Amino acid sequence: MGAGIAQVTKYYAPHRGGMESHIQGISEELVKQGLRVRVYTSNVPPGREKEVVNDVEVWRSSSWFTLSNDPFTPGILFRLLRGDYDLIHVHLPDPFNSLYAYLASCSKNKPLVVTYHADIIKKRWFEKILYPLYKPILHLTLGRAKKIITTSEAYIEGSPVLERFRDKIDVVPNFVDHHRFNPKVDGSRIREKHGLEDKKMVLFVGRLVPYKGIKYLIEAFRDVQDAVLVVVGDGPLRERLAEQASGVGDLVFVHDVPGKELPQYYAACDLFVLPSVTRQEAFGITLLEAMASGKPCITTKISGMPYVVGDCGVKVKPGNPEALREAIQELLMNKEERKEKGVCGRKRVIEEFTKQKVSEKIRGIYEGILLH
Repeated sequence: MGAGIAQVTKYYAPHRGGMESHIQGISEELVKQGLRVRVYTSNVPPGREKEVVNDVEVWRSSSWFTLSNDPFTPGILFRLLRGDYDLIHVHLPDPFNSLYAYLASCSKNKPLVVTYHADIIKKRWFEKILYPLYKPILHLTLGRAKKIITTSEAYIEGSPVLERFRDKIDVVPNFVDHHRFNPKVDGSRIREKHGLEDKKMVLFVGRLVPYKGIKYLIEAFRDVQDAVLVVVGDGPLRERLAEQASGVGDLVFVHDVPGKELPQYYAACDLFVLPSVTRQEAFGITLLEAMASGKPCITTKISGMPYVVGDCGVKVKPGNPEALREAIQELLMNKEERKEKGVCGRKRVIEEFTKQKVSEKIRGIYEGILLH
């Protein structure tokens, strides 16, 4: 077998999320490419402490508590200190695991790689208090890293943290399973299920959290004619968004979609919107899912989203319902443009964002470190 890689992450499948899907996908693909991969993670949701999932070893440790979506899981450190591997790869933002990865790297003299998925956005009072305590740990971890991976050049330029580490940063984008999400998927069952057979469908997929900007999308939809907005996802804003939507036209909330059904929702829609408003949305994997499905996308001019859609999507100012409304109406009225952007998006995914190509880039980073 090839080199042993310790993937360190706060959550892993079956926990659902963009980072979790990314880590699972690259771990499974790296095994196919000849590496040994062991994932060190929290036992959230509860499952087996040790198991092999699609040839990837997964070691889960109990969490003592969770602080700002970051589980305190000291068992990860103890297992890293006892583990057998050649390189540690930690995924941030993740204050506790960044410390564990740093300590294990120093103690065992193993090289460290960091994927910097997003900056920490400090909004709540306790986050503003705790961040100064974490900042020295973050800088130690990034300083120790042989390589830092970010998902777009645009995110480096806007990050207050990454600028000082630019000389060790490599850009490797996220990926999408272009076989699972593809234009041949049949969305007719979803349209029938929600009574949308003869209506145009606008789709949002994601957690119902403030940085996704869903409230601006709902506001934008007040004056959109002859279309239905379908919001797929759940989260802390669920009730508040439902109240906001009470005065809006055709709007459907779908809070629990099985993974096997998700491609059908993309297949059913006429266009996809990701209206995120802060840098917590560093990339926008749902954009890739829509593009792989051959659907036109509207997103905001923030973080890595303009890079993701390239010339294949419409980009508007974040937090601007009027701009969103205008973009939605223009695309809904122009079937040919929707088709062109959908074809363009699928082509862009195949060229830039497949799991195999992304994993090959990451493997190349590992090999470059281990061979020196």
